[in-house]
Amino acid sequence: MSEHVYSQPELKLTAILYANNPNVVKHLERTGKLPEDIPNGGFATGLRVIIEKRGLNPDLSETDQLVYEAILRERHLPGGGVRLVEEAG
Repeated sequence: MSEHVYSQPELKLTAILYANNPNVVKHLERTGKLPEDIPNGGFATGLRVIIEKRGLNPDLSETDQLVYEAILRERHLPGGGVRLVEEAG
């Protein structure tokens, strides 16, 4: 099976989820890198709330953007990534 190539909306939503964890943001601000491991418990619920409030391709806050840029720079998702799927018609 090939590795999933994340879309921009998927990476943006992943960045927002990571940015909602203050420990991730503190580590990134202190070291310039994402933590080696980001626990993803509760991500499903958090993602649902984010999508309901901000949509599937949201604008990023300053903190979200900081995390998003780190994801792009490091090319690594230490807490996993959001995968959007289409409903079967």
